[in-house]
Amino acid sequence: MAGSVGDGEQDVTVVVVKILAVAVGIGLVIGVCAWIMVKALGLDAGQASDLGPGAVHPVTPLPTTALAVPSATPSGDNPGLVTGSPTPGNGQLYLTASPVLVKPMERINLTGQWPGHDNEGLLVQRLEGGRWTDFGVQVSVNVGTFETYVMTGRDGDQKFRVFDPATQTASNEVTVTVGS
Repeated sequence: MAGSVGDGEQDVTVVVVKILAVAVGIGLVIGVCAWIMVKALGLDAGQASDLGPGAVHPVTPLPTTALAVPSATPSGDNPGLVTGSPTPGNGQLYLTASPVLVKPMERINLTGQWPGHDNEGLLVQRLEGGRWTDFGVQVSVNVGTFETYVMTGRDGDQKFRVFDPATQTASNEVTVTVGS
């Protein structure tokens, strides 16, 4: 009997050693696979000169002077982006459109400034037959700026502006060319 108890303890010890050996083997395989993945994906620290993910880039100082205000007349390179006055930054109602060449029913982004007129509701208008008509889009001024978009299926040059009915003020007009 005494011999059989020692054999049972020896069997348990062998089983525990086998389980530990398998666990260590699995741990090594997982560790080696993780190391290979880190190297393959470039996630390791690597060289200090590498500019990979997580690298610290030098800080570029902000400019200390304002940029010059562009002319309010359209240029030959970008006709229709801005036509007429006012110019941005002078406290007047100002509108820009982009892109200025679209296909029918493509999005036309209208953005602008109306400094000092927060929470004012502006109407988007289009020039039709020599007369400004409401386009059916209203936009609100928030912190002196506004943005919305329109879509039209009418071909040709389309002129837009925004209008503030509270102050009876109209922005500059912008021209967008719509074509197939």
